[in-house]
Amino acid sequence: MTDIPLYLDVPAPEETALPLHEEDPYELVGMVAPGEPGQLEAMAAALIEEYILLGWRSKQLMTLFTNPFYLATHRIYQQKGEAYVQDLIQELCTKWKITGV
Repeated sequence: MTDIPLYLDVPAPEETALPLHEEDPYELVGMVAPGEPGQLEAMAAALIEEYILLGWRSKQLMTLFTNPFYLATHRIYQQKGEAYVQDLIQELCTKWKITGV
């Protein structure tokens, strides 16, 4: 039986901890990073395709965009509009030969 090597040069967690700051709420914060032109549309198409391939239909897909709980897709819905999202869903369903959507 061989011994598992121990990496003794890794500092203990208490040695690497940052000092506490009273004004820092220590909560996760989401941010929107600017992207290149066309990235929003590419992301929308990729998300729709992923859920189409999981068996979702157009009504279910629209909930991803209309519900504010889903931040990324709802942002697309707000920026591009309902007609854009519906057209994209229809286009991608046609591409993947999904009928009865």
